[in-house]
Amino acid sequence: MAGALALLLALTACGGGPAEEADGASGGETVTVETDYGPVDIPADPQRIVALEFGTEAVLEAGIEPVGVIEPVSTLYTAEELDQLSDYPVVQSAGLEINLEAIAEARPDLIIGGVRVESHDEYAATREDLEQIAPTVFYDFDGAGAGLRDMTLELSRAIGDGERAEAEQERFETRIEEIRDSYADQLADTTFAVVFGLDGEFAVVNTNAWGGEILDTLGARQSSAREAAGENFAAFYSYEELDQLFDADVVFYETDAQGKPDPFTEALLDQGLWQDLPAVEAEQAHPLRYSAARTYSQANAVLDQIEEVLAGL
Repeated sequence: MAGALALLLALTACGGGPAEEADGASGGETVTVETDYGPVDIPADPQRIVALEFGTEAVLEAGIEPVGVIEPVSTLYTAEELDQLSDYPVVQSAGLEINLEAIAEARPDLIIGGVRVESHDEYAATREDLEQIAPTVFYDFDGAGAGLRDMTLELSRAIGDGERAEAEQERFETRIEEIRDSYADQLADTTFAVVFGLDGEFAVVNTNAWGGEILDTLGARQSSAREAAGENFAAFYSYEELDQLFDADVVFYETDAQGKPDPFTEALLDQGLWQDLPAVEAEQAHPLRYSAARTYSQANAVLDQIEEVLAGL
């Protein structure tokens, strides 16, 4: 792979034109950023960014047009974002396979991405190949809550969008306190659950992940059904066990970024036992967009939805 990459770089360098423009864009002032893979010198004002897994949200929110992206998963983006992403070359498959040749042809001056901590060693080896193309900034994260949002914040800083991203973080932290104070009675008197469907099953999200983690940060009491998850991100049940949610006064069910539940969750909502849940009978079953918030902007969208429900209790 290394030999093939070296040959490809040599060929693209001989092409002139766009290659020279890319070299010029990255030949100015640089800054050093500390990453989970060591210090990296990157352009102070990167112009040609490749966004690998978890980097797409950072460039979209920054209003940057990347020169390469991971294959978009339709559930993660709005229709407008999917239309926008269709204009950019795909350099990483949805199955996470990285196309080094496509990245080299994109002539980036910066490559960014987020890495689950359990994949650190695998990405450390991959980063060595990517560094032959352009400075590569990887940050690790653990879990599916604040760690993921903080990692994306670091990527935003690396691409020059730190001020906006930090403002979203500050807004999130301020709103947590405001909602706690404004809806203290509702939070104290209400039990919540966040769920999604699977094939013939449903999952109750734990307090350490996604929308469950944001509710936990608010101090909300959550259904005892999530306790079976232990340290895992969710507890799993058959349809016949929907009575596990009888203690929930409010149930949020996850949707995609466009507000639509996936087919498995739709099947869950059609179950007769679902209709018998106290929360459903009380019209307190609500969709939840961006439950798996990857950025603080998305987390603020989750707070908007939770606050709207609290205001109606």
